[in-house]
Amino acid sequence: MNKTIVITGGAIGLGRELTRLYCERGHHVVICGRTRSALEEVRSAHQNVTAVCADLAAPEGRRHFLEEIHALEIEVDLLIHNAALQFTYDFVKGCVPVERIETELLVNLLSPMELTTDLLPLLKTSGDARVVFISSALARVPKRSAPVYCASKAGLSVFARALRYQLEDTGIRVSDVVPDLIVTRMARGRGDKALSALEAAGKIIAGLDKGKDEIRLGRVPILYLLHRFVPGLAYKVLKAA
Repeated sequence: MNKTIVITGGAIGLGRELTRLYCERGHHVVICGRTRSALEEVRSAHQNVTAVCADLAAPEGRRHFLEEIHALEIEVDLLIHNAALQFTYDFVKGCVPVERIETELLVNLLSPMELTTDLLPLLKTSGDARVVFISSALARVPKRSAPVYCASKAGLSVFARALRYQLEDTGIRVSDVVPDLIVTRMARGRGDKALSALEAAGKIIAGLDKGKDEIRLGRVPILYLLHRFVPGLAYKVLKAA
């Protein structure tokens, strides 16, 4: 049965590969992104894509994306919060731009909360819906250079679990995905052991097909075990990542 899938950040990186794989299954995929040219590329490649140019850091961008979804008069079967930003900061040196912190938190944390709240009625009508949050191992073991990103992903994972509790009697499932390092623009040049975006997307979809609420990719299970039994070593490993 064809489904309607909403993916934020669906025109580049992991989001683009998720979009491609779901389109190949015949599903209708609604995506958003900030770069019009990237959105057009995806729309040209797949007839079953609805692409919306929207900046999730801006209230009007989030509102526009939601209006476009509601205008389609559809049920939403799968909502994947994939869009994310990662900036580096040095709080010791000072001159940290508050606007940049706000932008990062809006995209990574507050936007998923707002979109989920607004789309819950469409998810409830599906009868077999799921909300997916793409988190990060840095939510548990942070790195020095990106404190706001790490904090936002920690908040996202906690929100996902709490939301799962609240939705237990609604039929809507919640999944928290913790990828290993993925080859995207965000992770460019950070090592040769990263998963390709296509490989990560395939593993995520396989986990969702199995109904998993927690999906941990690549070396993440090892890192979590290390954090559980030798936390000091885990922090040391990721500190300068």
